[in-house]
Formats: sequence, C-alpha cells, structure tokens
Amino acid sequence: MNFNPMWIALAAIVIIIVWEILAKNKSPLGRGIVLGLCFILGMAVFGYYFLQSRQVENSLHVVGYASKTFESDMVKWSLSVQKRTEVDGLMSGYTSLNRDVNEFKQFLLTKGLKEKDINIQPPTSSPNMDNYGNMTGYTVNQFLYVLSNDIAKVEEIALNPEFFAQRSLILQQSNLEFLYSKLPELKKEMIGAATADSYSRAKEIVAASRAKLGKLKSARTGVFQITEPYSTEVSDYGFYSTNTRTKSISVTVTADYSL
Repeated sequence: MNFNPMWIALAAIVIIIVWEILAKNKSPLGRGIVLGLCFILGMAVFGYYFLQSRQVENSLHVVGYASKTFESDMVKWSLSVQKRTEVDGLMSGYTSLNRDVNEFKQFLLTKGLKEKDINIQPPTSSPNMDNYGNMTGYTVNQFLYVLSNDIAKVEEIALNPEFFAQRSLILQQSNLEFLYSKLPELKKEMIGAATADSYSRAKEIVAASRAKLGKLKSARTGVFQITEPYSTEVSDYGFYSTNTRTKSISVTVTADYSL
C-alpha cells in the first residue's frame, strides 16, 4: 500500500488540532486515543519511506554518441608587425609603421577583402637594450586582424610574406584561426543525433533481454569536442580547435529510460 506524504502531513495537522481540543477536556481516554493515532501515523510514515528506500528503480542507463565532420566558414588572421628605430627615431618609427599599415590595408582591399573585415589596433613601442643595459633604440609594434568569410583569399595572402619583406616589416606574429558561424545550430543537431543513438542502443539492450523499453526519464548532455579530423585530443571542459579548416565535432548524451 502506498501512502501519499501530503495526506500524511494533513492527517498530522488534524491530529494536533484534536489533541489541543481533548487536552482542554483533561480526558485520559481521549488522550490515549490521540496518542494511539499518533503512534499509528508515525509507523505509517516510517513504513512508507522504508518501502521507498528499498524499492528497486526499474530504469536503463545508456550513453549515446554522435560525431560529424564539417567545414569552417570563417577565418581570423591575427598578425603583429614591428619596426626597429634608433634612440632618436621613435617618431619616425611611428610614422613609417603607420604608413606601411595603411598600405597593407589598401593592399587587402585591392585583393577583394572588405573594409569592415580589417581591424587595426593602436601602435605601441618598447625600448631595446644591449647586454650592458644601455638603450639602443625602440621597437614599434602594431596589432591587426582580418575576419572574413573568404577563407581561400585570406590564406593566400597570409602564406605569402612578400608584402612585409619588401618594406622591412618584421612579422612578430601571424596566425590563422578557422571558425564556424553556425555552431549553435550544429550543436543542437548533434544533441539530437546523440539522443537518437542512446535510444537505439537502449532498444538493442532490451531486445536482447526481452524487456520492454519505456519513456525517457532524464537526459544529460556531455561537453562538445571540436577537434582536427581523426584527432584523439579531448578535454573534460570541452575542446575547440581552430587550427584546421576541416573539423570534427562529437558529443555524448547520457539518458535514463524506464523499463
């Protein structure tokens, strides 16, 4: 027999009210009746929770998995250029670097890139020292990045350093990151595929044991692993590799089905 805790709590309130009424009458018989009812109620509550703790949960725990290879649709080219100057040539260094960066911007525009794709940060400088701690000049730096959907064109420009070499510009940093703009939609698709895989696995298990698969009771999504194709690199907090145009995405779904 199952006891609903809500009804038990209601019965306890009723008994307390009756106790207060009978207590005013000082009746030993009434008090005995109430004490007996309280004892029965307490045993009923204890029995209910004891049965609940001993009840075996009829459920099936499975892990679904889904993976897919996809192509990036955006690229971010981050680069930092610099020029060295003499001790008294800081101003000319800024002027020269600014001219070269503007020429580089025009060069990108002539290649078909859009102005909104080109982002230029303010220049900075740092002193250069010799082995004895004497200042020998300055290094003027400027950071910029290009964010574009034209991956092939950005790759072509980034892999050819001729523009910088002709102007004696030092490429301190040059890095391509391949991104995907529709990642939220892709993640939803992968969660659906992993959930479907968990259901398929559950059906195979119950078919072999001649049980009957019930409804989905709960599901928990694991972290997404976005890696290079055929990579075994994973992280407990998820992984997002931007090194390659072609990527592989995978996710697990832990599901519980009733039996």
